Amino acid sequence: MLPSWRDRLILAIYPDRICWLRVGRGMVASVAAHGTVSCAAEPDSPWQNAIKLLPEVLKSANAAGTSVTVVLSNRLVRYVVTSNPDAARNQEELDLLTRHAFERVHGEASKTWMIRLSEAAPGKQALASAIDQRLVDALHGAIVAAGAKIVSLQPYLMAAFNHFKRTLPRRDGVLVLAEPQRLCHLAWKDGGWCAVQQMNSGEDWAGALPGMLDRLAMTAGLQDMQILQLCAPELPDAAMVDRPWQVKHHRPTWLKGLSPHQDKAYAGALLALSWTP
Repeated sequence: MLPSWRDRLILAIYPDRICWLRVGRGMVASVAAHGTVSCAAEPDSPWQNAIKLLPEVLKSANAAGTSVTVVLSNRLVRYVVTSNPDAARNQEELDLLTRHAFERVHGEASKTWMIRLSEAAPGKQALASAIDQRLVDALHGAIVAAGAKIVSLQPYLMAAFNHFKRTLPRRDGVLVLAEPQRLCHLAWKDGGWCAVQQMNSGEDWAGALPGMLDRLAMTAGLQDMQILQLCAPELPDAAMVDRPWQVKHHRPTWLKGLSPHQDKAYAGALLALSWTP
C-alpha cells in the first residue's frame, strides 16, 4: 500500500488538555510539529473546557487539509462487556441490547451517548464503548470548520489494544492501561472479553494495582493468570506489582522528532498509529 501524502494530525483529548502531533507526509513517518494546550478540568462536564480549546489547537497545528485522528482519554469514555451479540436477530436488536447494558449501569444519561460495539469472537461477549454524542458533534464541527477531515475517533483503551494486539496473548490476558488520573483494565479469557473496569488514580497508581488485580482475578475467574500486560507510557516508571503477577511492559513506537524521555505527554497520541515492529 502506498503511503498517504496528506499530512496526518493526531489529537489526544483529555479533560484538562489537548496534545497534538502533526505527522509529516513521506515514506517514513516523522513528527513535523507538536504542541499541548491546557485548561481547567470540570468534574461535572469533563470535556467541555477542552473542546473550547479545539479551534485554537487546530489553528496552531495548521489543520487545514489534514486527515485527523482523535484519541479520547478514558476519562471521557465508558466501557461495558455485553452479552454475546450473536443472540441478536438484527442490527436494531443488537443496538438495543448494547444500549441497555449501559443503561443498567449509568441510567438515563446513557441515552445521549454514541455507542460502539467491538468485534467479538463467535459465541463470546463483546466490548462496547460510549461517548457523549455532544462531544462527538463538537469534534466533527470544529474539525470540518478548520478545513480538515476526521478519519478516526478512538477511545484510549482501544487505541492501546489495537497498537499492541500483535504482541498480546490471544487466548487469555489482562491489559492495564494507566494514564494520568485514570486506571483502566481489560481482561479476556478463552478468546473472549470477560471484564473491563476503570478507576480514578493518583501518583501511587502502581500501588493500587495489586488490590485491583486481586478483585479482577476473583470476579473474572483469572486466578491462574500470571502475566500482566501493562501500558503506562505517559507516567513515570514506578515500582511494579507484587507477585504472583509478572509484568510485561508495552510502549508505543516513538517517531523521529519526539523523545520518549522528554515527550511522554504525547504517548497517548502515538497509540493511534498502527502497530509497527
